[in-house]
Amino acid sequence: MNRARLLGLLVALAACDRAATGGVANPEVRTGVVTRGDLTDRVLLTGELEAGSSVEMSTPRTESWQLTIRWMAEDATLVKAGDRVLEFDNSSFTTGLTQKRAQATEAATNFRSAREIAALAIAVKEHEVAQHKITLAKATLLANVPSDLLPLRTVQERKLEKARAENAVVRAEKELVADRQATALEQKVQQLALDRAKRSIEEAEKAIGELTLTAPRAGLVLVGIHPWIGRPFKVNDTVQPGMRLMAMPDVSQPMRVRAELSDVDDGRLAVGAKGSCTLDAYPLEPIACAVVDLAPVAGNADRESLRRAFAVTLALSTTADDRMRPGMSVRIELATPSPPGLVLAPRGAVIFEAEPKLRVVGGQLRAIKLGACDAQRCVIDQGAAEGDTVELVP
Repeated sequence: MNRARLLGLLVALAACDRAATGGVANPEVRTGVVTRGDLTDRVLLTGELEAGSSVEMSTPRTESWQLTIRWMAEDATLVKAGDRVLEFDNSSFTTGLTQKRAQATEAATNFRSAREIAALAIAVKEHEVAQHKITLAKATLLANVPSDLLPLRTVQERKLEKARAENAVVRAEKELVADRQATALEQKVQQLALDRAKRSIEEAEKAIGELTLTAPRAGLVLVGIHPWIGRPFKVNDTVQPGMRLMAMPDVSQPMRVRAELSDVDDGRLAVGAKGSCTLDAYPLEPIACAVVDLAPVAGNADRESLRRAFAVTLALSTTADDRMRPGMSVRIELATPSPPGLVLAPRGAVIFEAEPKLRVVGGQLRAIKLGACDAQRCVIDQGAAEGDTVELVP
């Protein structure tokens, strides 16, 4: 049989089939029923193991707002207490320390010079007071000569000289007091400048010492994640005070899981939600876990991202396994049961559009208010009732 005859036979059979069905195709329609029940919403997250207790090492606060990492230990390195784990570039600090030492030397020289000059000036003033007192003593002695032994003019002149000598003594003593106060103030100013220079040297030396981070105890040292770039810190990175650079977890303490819940899923989780956490390294050994902390406000994942998420902390039912290490990736599955008595429709009858609809028997589309869905059913908050028969979308 050639192709032309075969094609003609197929067309004839199709015509007979249309005639038998009245010319309308009638495929089998699958239906379902709207029911009431519970819907368990499953939330899937990814996270990583985190030590429940750890010692963190951060960028120190110095007079420089930014520091550059010059050297750091590799991630997951075993160290002893006191071992060097990170160093910052201290070239600017050492240069500044040299300048501050020179300034301190100059301040000390100025202080000594001011003290010696002040002592000399005071000695001069004290000598002047002593001379004026000697002059006053002489004038007093001459003025005390009985007036009947001298001419009246001489008596008057001697009294006048005594008064002048007294005034000179008073004036010299006042100048001495003023000079002592002025020199004391000047010495105080010079002393403050010297103390400030010494203090700046101490602060610079302390800052240089803090530019080398050492391990506070023996253990495993982990490199932190750069909050702006989203990768581990590395040599030549510029960091700011307070940044968490390294941590030493206490692996003997219970571990926890740190994850993030996207802000679009706000409300799907609550503290107390339970499920399973599976290490990617051991996919066949899930561990029971539960949410113990959920951030109330979503934060940006990094500075340049518009994505926001809630920080989630989960407790593990067991962390005694020596194979667990901080930083290991974890798959999380949490179940959040809904209130009982929800109106549930087969998922296959729901048309997911900007305005969702439900296909009822007869092909009619009914507008609905859609709630949460799982793999088989969807919650219908409005637009359907228990017992409605629906057509499953082919």
